[in-house]
Amino acid sequence: MEALPRLPFATRIVKEGLAELVVPETGEAQATTRLPAFYNPLSKASRDLAVMVTWAYFSERNCGSAAEPLAGTGARIIRLLLESGVVSEGIAGDISEWAVRLIEINIERNGLAGRLRVKRSDANLLLSELAVSGRAGYVDIDPFGSPVRFLENGFRATERQGLLGSSATDLAALSGSSRRTAYWKYGLTLVRTNFYRETAIRALAGVAVMTASRLSLGAEPVFSAAYRHFVRVFLKVDRGKSKAYQTRLQVRYLIHCKACLNTSVIGEAQEWRERCSVCGGPNTLLGPLWIGRLADKNLVEKILNSRFASDPNYAEAVKIVRAVAEEPEDVPWSFQLAEVSRRARTSPPKVMQVIDRLREMGYRAAPTHYDRAAIKTDAPSDILTKIVKELAHN
Repeated sequence: MEALPRLPFATRIVKEGLAELVVPETGEAQATTRLPAFYNPLSKASRDLAVMVTWAYFSERNCGSAAEPLAGTGARIIRLLLESGVVSEGIAGDISEWAVRLIEINIERNGLAGRLRVKRSDANLLLSELAVSGRAGYVDIDPFGSPVRFLENGFRATERQGLLGSSATDLAALSGSSRRTAYWKYGLTLVRTNFYRETAIRALAGVAVMTASRLSLGAEPVFSAAYRHFVRVFLKVDRGKSKAYQTRLQVRYLIHCKACLNTSVIGEAQEWRERCSVCGGPNTLLGPLWIGRLADKNLVEKILNSRFASDPNYAEAVKIVRAVAEEPEDVPWSFQLAEVSRRARTSPPKVMQVIDRLREMGYRAAPTHYDRAAIKTDAPSDILTKIVKELAHN
């Protein structure tokens, strides 16, 4: 193995996918912004998803170029070039001097000289330059925290019928745990619910769709997931006012009752009802959120029938994709079985028992990808509570 380069900080070599990467050494379990260049080993599943989704989306045509303006050590974009088979060239950017140096080292180490350029630049400046000089087929925005300040220029830098991938790690804001942060950073009215991970996904997707619509762009999620410390959404980008209008129509609000867990969709905030129509308890308002589908079933099936599905290197990410494939695509909430059981004043039954009973009654139901003890179903909350009580007495 090639010796480590001489740098004024400790480094190590990691193997991820087909890439061999020089990254900063850290004694901490999770990477922090204190590192000379950012690399988080816990985000491997996020990078796996980027490779698989990009391949599936562009499998019938070449992506051309990819851009990552917050590249860190270059792990994601290097893997896209090595593993997706659809990305011909790319540009990686970072504001950190040492990140740029490590990207240069990793480009040489992985034989990508001539295919991958690197530039030391502010992320928004790099994206703005791409919007003028030549848009990319795929743009990936993977910040530490919120992506909101990069989304507009990210969409500007994405070509028509291209793909934009975005992550967020500030889950306290997106899930409603930090209501003030959700409001001032994202412009959202949120509270924490029993389906807070679903809220986080749909909050990020909704903000992205609204950002695109202001630019007369239609952005529609083709794959979305919440896993560990991150939420990730991939959106196909199209141009035109009608596309922008149609996608914007699917950004709406939810009314949620914490007493009985009843949840419903409304179009505008002024349609909010103070009292729950089921139990009479106080309602809370969530939104605006994306309430349309979170994944394109054809794209998901393509991944599950691909070489990635049997590759052990992708096993963690494939498990996420497989779980997403089972979920009802038009239900923008879920139920934690423990919460339903607590309200029913009984111990939780087995998840699959509840799901089987719901299906027998004609409802759609499946465990969620983000919590296998939570159920996504089109059944009303009172039906779910009734089933839990019945199973407890059997």
